[in-house]
This record gives sequence, structure tokens and C-alpha cells, in this order.
Amino acid sequence: MRLPIVVILSIAVGLSVSSPAPALAPAPLDGAWMACETYRGAKICSYKLLVQRGSRVCGVQRYFATSAYYEQRFVGTVKGHVAQIEKICGDPGSETDTYCTGRAPRDAENIGWGTSTEKLFQCRGRLFSASGDAAVDCKGVMTGMGMPRVRSLGGEGPAPEDRAWLASCTAGRE
Repeated sequence: MRLPIVVILSIAVGLSVSSPAPALAPAPLDGAWMACETYRGAKICSYKLLVQRGSRVCGVQRYFATSAYYEQRFVGTVKGHVAQIEKICGDPGSETDTYCTGRAPRDAENIGWGTSTEKLFQCRGRLFSASGDAAVDCKGVMTGMGMPRVRSLGGEGPAPEDRAWLASCTAGRE
């Protein structure tokens, strides 16, 4: 009696192993996006590193403005092909006025999450952003605009603590 049970279990296990799991739809905003330019003879790169799990997106970004880099973390919700950024923190600049907890200077007044009206969306393999009520549409997008998707950020990527935060945020603990 033991032999038939082993054979039946072996066949059942074999069937479940050989049947592939249904493929998950790729997360359209998941990945690295970067654009570089030359400023006063130096290579200046801005990037967004996004991790999308279902309708949740977590990201870190760096951009260059007024002769300095600004870095932020953000969390948003994806609906269709658009991510609405709901909260953001980091170096105060045009994107936020709040420092992230644990990264603020001692005399900082605004610490924690700030709100955002920014939306992120993809058109023709490039990442774009829009603010407030601005239309999110690929029709007006010109070739070469936006931030191209890249396989790697190379040496331009975020610090290890930002990568650790991304993993934590993706798991729902930002």
C-alpha cells in the first residue's frame, strides 16, 4: 500500500513542479532611469530608482539644480500607467521642504514626510513627471525628452542606506 501512495505523490509533485506559475505582468515603473549632461566640464547625472510592487511604488531620486545635488525618497500609488507620489522627504529643494527622519541636520525644523502633487509616467521607454492637474499624456512628448530607462546606474546610484530603505519600503515599512 505504501508504494502506490509514493507513486501517486511523486506524480502529483512532478505535475505541480512542471507546471509553470502564471507570469506576472511587468511593473511598468520598476527600474532605473537616468539622464546625464555636462555642466562646467563635469558630468552631472540625475536619476530615479523605482521599485513597484502591485500598486505601490517606492523610489529614490537625485537631481542637480542651482549648482548642487538634491536627493529624496518617495512613496506613491500606481493607477494604470501613472504613479501618484503621495509623500516625499529628503534634501529641501523644489520637490520637498522636509528632511527624511534620521537624515536631518540638528537645527532642521521640517522632518518627516511631506506631501507631493507629482505624477510619474512612462512614454516610449522614458520616464516623465507632471505636477498637480497637468495632463499625463504621451501625445505631446517629443523624442529625446524625459529620462531614459537604464540597466544600471553605475557609480551614480543611491547610497547603501537608500537601497536598504527601498527594500524596507517595498515591504510596506517606510
